[in-house]
Amino acid sequence: MHKDKDLQLMESPSSKILIEDFELDAVVFSKIADAVPDMIYVTDIQQMRKIYTNAAIHQLFGLPHKQIEELGLRFFERTVHPLDHDMYFKSLDRLKLLKDNELDELTYRVIDCNGKTHWIATRRKLLKRDEFGAPLQIIGISQNITPKVALEEEKKRLIDEKAKTEAVQQKLILKAIIDAQEEERRNIAENLHNEIGQLLFAAQIKLGDNEIESRALLQKAIKKVREVSFELTPVLLYDMGLEEALKDLLERKLDPHQISFNLSFTINEIRLNSNVEVIIYRIIQELLNNTLKHAKATHVNVLIMQKDRELYVSKTDNGVGMDKNILLDTKKGFGLKSIVNRIHILNGVFEIFSSPNNGTKVLMNIPLNDA
Repeated sequence: MHKDKDLQLMESPSSKILIEDFELDAVVFSKIADAVPDMIYVTDIQQMRKIYTNAAIHQLFGLPHKQIEELGLRFFERTVHPLDHDMYFKSLDRLKLLKDNELDELTYRVIDCNGKTHWIATRRKLLKRDEFGAPLQIIGISQNITPKVALEEEKKRLIDEKAKTEAVQQKLILKAIIDAQEEERRNIAENLHNEIGQLLFAAQIKLGDNEIESRALLQKAIKKVREVSFELTPVLLYDMGLEEALKDLLERKLDPHQISFNLSFTINEIRLNSNVEVIIYRIIQELLNNTLKHAKATHVNVLIMQKDRELYVSKTDNGVGMDKNILLDTKKGFGLKSIVNRIHILNGVFEIFSSPNNGTKVLMNIPLNDA
């Protein structure tokens, strides 16, 4: 009984009408397509011409369907952005290899009737093949994503701007810290030289001639105070410049350890910016300290060379070398963080080449204009 009733419902006139309603003709499809905001199209990819375009496409390019179809390949050449031509036509070759149920997606730029550029995101698939099975037509739907792209670009611009601002602030903070350190070093050096050094010298004068051992200890203490004072504030750097200061630094650091050295100094200017000179001096000073502590080297090369507005700085030794990862790990005691911070202030780059038993080479590139 129930079976017969279900059969009558399936064969009722109202059911047939519902089924037939889904068999849309071209006019109905066209009206629906024109009502949506997206661009709908059918393209003959063998002849490269649009055989169907909806109202959204006509509005964007300011052309009726008949003219778009008659333009054929010239429509694509005229509307696809020149920088995206190659990508767009290669994508059509890729599309021809798809299966009937596969979708292809592409984002590219077009130029509208007023010469304005728009970003388009399209999804398309094969619609029809010829009698030989070769792809004949594709159907696709495109969206104008220009506002979205513009929003993303603005977001990226703001992020980049924020990053640059933070980087500038960080450099200013680092510079302030380093300047404060230099000032503190100068104060300590002056106190050592003017107060402690003079007190030691006065004590030496007060000693009798028979107190030779005490005199020797005081002389050694006075010498050490002078060395520490000069280490803190290199007077030669301020008075004579970077080259003379580096020569003195290399001699004081390396000669007592019987380590030979070579200094090559070639710049186009009489004096570099004072901040640049101080930072380079401190970097070489730190690198030499690390060499003495870890490298077991017998020879050191230091090169300072200017080419146009670039300054190249390198320090090389023939020591035992180290694993590069250890070199960059400030927790291991190699103390490169201060060097990296100083190079960062000058907008320079810093690279280390080292491996066990092959020595260590440190290269720095500093743009003088930015510095």
